[in-house]
Amino acid sequence: MEKHIDHRHLMNTVQKILNRDWDPIEVAEVLNDEYDAYCAPITEILDDTKATQEQLSNYLEEVEREQMSLNAYSEQNKRRRATTTQSLWTLHISANH
Repeated sequence: MEKHIDHRHLMNTVQKILNRDWDPIEVAEVLNDEYDAYCAPITEILDDTKATQEQLSNYLEEVEREQMSLNAYSEQNKRRRATTTQSLWTLHISANH
């Protein structure tokens, strides 16, 4: 039996995780919708039962480098990305099991 995933709830949870754990430009307290453009691509990854943590981390790293022009390799950004990836992965597991 296929599990029904509430995509609105999933998107809201992804938004909260990005604001709480990731926030690479440190604006989430003021602009809680700053990272909304990244929620749909992340949700697509989470919907894929064959997704990996590496895919999530790579996506966040690409956003940091390509779209935000940040140093994705700084220790702070690597820590944030690892924390965010773990939170998203936990969400992936609960959504797909």
